[in-house]
Amino acid sequence: MNTVLDFAIPEKTELLKTLYNYVENTYKVYPLACKPGCSLCCTQKIFATSIEAYYILDILTETDLERLFQIKNYLRPKLTHNQILLCYKEGSEPSLEEFSEILDPCPFLTEENLCKIYERRPLMCRIMASAVPCEKGYAELPPFLFQVSTIALQLAENIDIGGLYGNILDLLKFLYKYKKGSAEEIPDYLLNTIEVDELPILPEERELKKWVGNLYRTPISKDFTFRELLQKLREEFKKYEILSFLKEIF
Repeated sequence: MNTVLDFAIPEKTELLKTLYNYVENTYKVYPLACKPGCSLCCTQKIFATSIEAYYILDILTETDLERLFQIKNYLRPKLTHNQILLCYKEGSEPSLEEFSEILDPCPFLTEENLCKIYERRPLMCRIMASAVPCEKGYAELPPFLFQVSTIALQLAENIDIGGLYGNILDLLKFLYKYKKGSAEEIPDYLLNTIEVDELPILPEERELKKWVGNLYRTPISKDFTFRELLQKLREEFKKYEILSFLKEIF
């Protein structure tokens, strides 16, 4: 898939916000231990899509960005979420991610251990939760929420058609330069998003099917549901790719 960072930003943002709200409402039903000030999972190992980074970039100050550019060493994904899904689907083992026993705190944490970008935080932050306090050294996520989070990550990547995937810090830095016209080329550590339409749902998992169905039927505007707008963007992007190919030939 070609990378087209400016493709359908407003529409993709609306889809993303709808997904965020839907996931958040699902999590609210469960008695989770997470509360303001709990920041054990707030590290620099946050992977996201470029549309998520765009959504955050709009609210960052120059001071925020200067601080980001000072951060150099953090983990980067070798595969996108959907590439990992495809590996398992094809019966192969995905490449192992880099591992670090010590993860530095997220640069968006305040002195009070609160998230400075909470309302626009990436999906990976939103799905990190536990039914027990993480101070015990481990987290427990209800099985249904684990399934929901896996599908939500897949859909977030599907939404970002023609986008990029990587550490949120890399994405923010690159997109900042890109919007200013100073980005020369896409670095190797930012990966192309890929679309995987088939969701990992077994026939007997009726509640999960219902969850996805309700999301797909959620209105985005008076003209489109979530699924309809996503399909519209897919078709428009295919036309864009065909036109780009023809321009290269002629």
